[in-house]
Amino acid sequence: MIGDAPAAALLGMCKNAGKTTALNRLIREWQAAEGPGLALTSIGRDGESTDLVTGTDKPPIYLYRGMLAATAKGLLARCDVSREILAATGLFTSLGEVIIFRAQSDGFVQLAGPAIVEHMKQLGEQLRDLGAKRILLDGALSRLSPLGGIPGGVCLLSTGASLDRDMDKVIRETAHVARLLNLKREEAVEESETMNLPGAFTERQATELIRSSALKRIRQIRVRDSSCLLLKRESFEALTGRGIVFSVDKPARLGGITVNPVSAGGWRFEAGAFLEKMQEAVPVPVMDVEKE
Repeated sequence: MIGDAPAAALLGMCKNAGKTTALNRLIREWQAAEGPGLALTSIGRDGESTDLVTGTDKPPIYLYRGMLAATAKGLLARCDVSREILAATGLFTSLGEVIIFRAQSDGFVQLAGPAIVEHMKQLGEQLRDLGAKRILLDGALSRLSPLGGIPGGVCLLSTGASLDRDMDKVIRETAHVARLLNLKREEAVEESETMNLPGAFTERQATELIRSSALKRIRQIRVRDSSCLLLKRESFEALTGRGIVFSVDKPARLGGITVNPVSAGGWRFEAGAFLEKMQEAVPVPVMDVEKE
């Protein structure tokens, strides 16, 4: 799913989608194949044993000796590893300055990193200067912009039963997000036929456009990145069905999708059927990280 990409950002369709499980698997696989040379950070905060929003249990992030982590100073005491502090980055979060350390033992960590493109770029450069061969970034669908700070990276999308009780709906919505993440920077068309948006394209704007006479002349909608498209799947499909092409100035590259058939609410999907249907619905590799 990642190949030889220098960085990978993990994104979740919802809480309890299995994103941290996928992250831990990638860490284990790197440890088995490479050992040191992996670096971890986050857009926002991750690694808590209990989700701060839902109150449900979360798998902690497990780091191995020799790996690097970049996290806010306020979370260092919550990292259950002995560590060598390598750098104070000069980049700040609400939990304090981002500090880079090398793990001197195996253990659990909590991560919080920058949420600004330029800051993530600076952090990526500092991590590489300190020996990082690959950076794993705990990300968020609503905050794709900082991913542009790490060139050449890929996204991994985690989804699961926690999104909805209806398996088919989960598959449809995940396939929609996969399509958004795979949008490209398209060749420009005439200015009068292009809707250039400096910010978000919302559901309200989409509804107004569908009802307006401007729909007949618009051929392309351009936004900064996929996170700017804040519209429902139905509206997106209504516009593309009328021949409108969406273009993103900063494309994301979706490397694959991980699925979790078990929900935090107690219901579950039949794992084999869920995996097979998702594989049929999207053009990227799909795996159940608990089984494969």
